Amino acid sequence: MSDPVRAAVCLLIVACLALGARHAASTGAVGGPRAIDDAGATYRLDEATAQRAGVALLDEEIRASTFRFDRTVTPEHRAVFLAAVAGARPQARRLIDLVDGLVTVSIGVPPRDRAIGLTRFDGEDYDVIVEIVGVVQHHGGRGVSALILHELGHVVDRALVPDDLMAQLDAYIPTGELCRPGEPTGACATVQERFADTFAKWAMDDLGVYGTVGYRILPPVPIGRWGEPLARLAEGA
Repeated sequence: MSDPVRAAVCLLIVACLALGARHAASTGAVGGPRAIDDAGATYRLDEATAQRAGVALLDEEIRASTFRFDRTVTPEHRAVFLAAVAGARPQARRLIDLVDGLVTVSIGVPPRDRAIGLTRFDGEDYDVIVEIVGVVQHHGGRGVSALILHELGHVVDRALVPDDLMAQLDAYIPTGELCRPGEPTGACATVQERFADTFAKWAMDDLGVYGTVGYRILPPVPIGRWGEPLARLAEGA
């Protein structure tokens, strides 16, 4: 077996092993797993595919809904959150628009050590918590947008991206920087975090956000090519 072929095979094996634990280490999930094997996505975008997968169709009622904001969210913070979404590239914004009706947004410090963002999934809906004030102070407005789009990347992942598509996407994301002891970052980051970090870069069309907030994941280049399967997913919705 030639070296290039051997490298490709090893990369595929690593991606498949990582996908096996893709949702075992959840992004703050609460409650037990769904009773059915949904192949990594709780919804499908057309009825025939949903029936074959045995999962729910993302119906028109969900698609027509939008974010719910916790009553404690100020109008200013709501505007910051929505501006981050509005600034995303159209294909990313389309994917977010499909699932935003499943999301309740809170602003504040997530209940997890050193976290600045958290997405929790109860089997149907998502709670997204982002810390805005501290992130603005340390990373500026672009850092806030990266954080918000990272957390919404988790929602897009769990709601819409099946495991076979995730394997394809993850295979093109570089490993990342060396692991730091005790940190699930860089080469130690989970598939979910690798996707969410890269989704934010793709949505912003900005490789520079790698240096502000995130999991120290190197971006695939060109970032637009990485996102082409997601763009097709959005266009087919």
